[in-house]
Amino acid sequence: MYIVMGRMVRGRTIVDAGQLRALVYAAAEPEDGLEHVYAETDLEGAGTVLFLCATSAERAEATAVRIVDRLLAQDELRGWEWEGRRGEA
Repeated sequence: MYIVMGRMVRGRTIVDAGQLRALVYAAAEPEDGLEHVYAETDLEGAGTVLFLCATSAERAEATAVRIVDRLLAQDELRGWEWEGRRGEA
């Protein structure tokens, strides 16, 4: 199991930690190997931790990117960004 941590910067919407965890689970696909999600929200956004079953750290990170891309496409997170990836297409 691998842990991928990241920070989400709040956009136009506000969600609490429980809502964010539910949205992450909804964005994950069975083949992603997502085992658990931890999220802690604050006024600026949220700290997140994804626990992933993967064969390497590199694969876990790539999977986390795919999950986050799908996550940020959801209307509930309109305008949110994954810190460090702003402005990327």
